[in-house]
Amino acid sequence: MSQRRVAAKSLLLSDGRTEKHEVQVDPDDPDVVMEIWVKELTFLDVQRAAQEMILVKDGGKGIDFSLEGYWRHAFTHWVERTNPELTPDEMLQLSGYVGEQLTKVLPGPDKLNEVLQGGFQGPPTDA
Repeated sequence: MSQRRVAAKSLLLSDGRTEKHEVQVDPDDPDVVMEIWVKELTFLDVQRAAQEMILVKDGGKGIDFSLEGYWRHAFTHWVERTNPELTPDEMLQLSGYVGEQLTKVLPGPDKLNEVLQGGFQGPPTDA
């Protein structure tokens, strides 16, 4: 199989797009939603989230996992904007219900684990 060298940088770089989602905020009324825009993740976005989630114990004798650290990072770094507008501090004060809904549209820790094992976007289909 012959290899081809990539000619377009656009295949290498994130295009900075965001994806809009509607998140239900009232468990009793599915018509009440907020809008959130989630950024396309770069390779380093994933690495930074891993640093927040995977904690090396003192002296390097094992690791711990911090789901709180992971979600704190995701809520404050991957959500580009919201409607109604929320500050990063307000994003960390969401009700349990709204926070749970938000986790459904963000990549979860299981996805991070997959990415760290080499599955960032799967194998290329055509270069």
